[in-house]
Amino acid sequence: MERKLSTEDRKKYLQLRRNFKSPVIGITGNVGKTTTLSMIDTFLSQRGKVLKSNHSYGNWQNAIKTLENLSPEFDYALFEFDINREEQFGEILRLIKPNVGVVTNFGDAHLSYLGGMVDIAIKKSEVVKYLARDGAAILNQDDEICSALGKYVQTKNVVKFGLTRNAQFFASNLEHKGAQGLKFLLNGTHSITLPVYSISDVYNFLAAVASLTSLGFNIHTIIDVFQTKFQLPEGRGKLHRINGYYIIDESYNATPRSVAKASRAMIGFKPSVKKVIYILGDMIESGPNIEEQHLNMGYFLSALPIDCLITVGHYAEYIGKGVTHIQGSEKIVKNCNSIDEILLTLDEVAKDRSVITVQGIGQVALRRLVSYIEKH
Repeated sequence: MERKLSTEDRKKYLQLRRNFKSPVIGITGNVGKTTTLSMIDTFLSQRGKVLKSNHSYGNWQNAIKTLENLSPEFDYALFEFDINREEQFGEILRLIKPNVGVVTNFGDAHLSYLGGMVDIAIKKSEVVKYLARDGAAILNQDDEICSALGKYVQTKNVVKFGLTRNAQFFASNLEHKGAQGLKFLLNGTHSITLPVYSISDVYNFLAAVASLTSLGFNIHTIIDVFQTKFQLPEGRGKLHRINGYYIIDESYNATPRSVAKASRAMIGFKPSVKKVIYILGDMIESGPNIEEQHLNMGYFLSALPIDCLITVGHYAEYIGKGVTHIQGSEKIVKNCNSIDEILLTLDEVAKDRSVITVQGIGQVALRRLVSYIEKH
């Protein structure tokens, strides 16, 4: 959806940007925007005052609000743009012209199918289309559409990240360390352990490192700050350690991609816990066949070493049905309609040391669950 600014507002915002001489970073993509922004903010806030978009709100109104607050009192500015909202931010980006534009990922497609999809990707990823002169485009090497954008953007300063060695910033030798996080090698030389629990968040880290080095920061300093200061945002995989239990907070929302991410992340805890428990709400962005998509997710989860699946909501119940349809599955599957039912079910299934992932049921329910485990 294309929105228009008035002539007066356009002039006002243009003057705000002209007066702002410090770096501006814009972030977009399908998933990982908020975590990448949080990572970059963790580092930059050690170096100065940061103006940033509010977490989870990469919409037009929030971008305008952030732009209105742009002033020389800030040393850095971070913008998040949510392409999934079908909003086009071209007019805003023509005004702010980011020094660094990041696209975390875009979608799954084989190059032979690209054709007009790249044109659509460019329109949705306007953050790299309207870069400042000599700006840097930070792109995901392993996402084919995202990587292909490098051939279509005007800047020659294209930096790619991924798990393949032909990316400028890559991770290898990944190892799950349970509650300690993920251990890996950055560019084959720097050994790093981060408090993140999914491969997706390793990608976000690589995007953050690529962005910060594009601004001239030393990679050793960047690594040191991340290993000592960074924590995942609430609702995006943050870990709570309570009375021998691990609770992974993915409460913000559930989409097919985020469920796949969260479910794989919790498996890294399997060697150090007695039970793996997944509390999961309805998925959004499921397409036209909602019941079928939820059922298919159940088939996917049935193959993972999850001991108990607790679903919450009408459509999430189909995920449970998908699990039970697979013969040989010994998982406990329970559909609940309230947080009280969830807590009663946990009394039955979480008697031993467990990892519990909570996804797509909101922060209020998450806090009640955390409080319950603290008391019991």
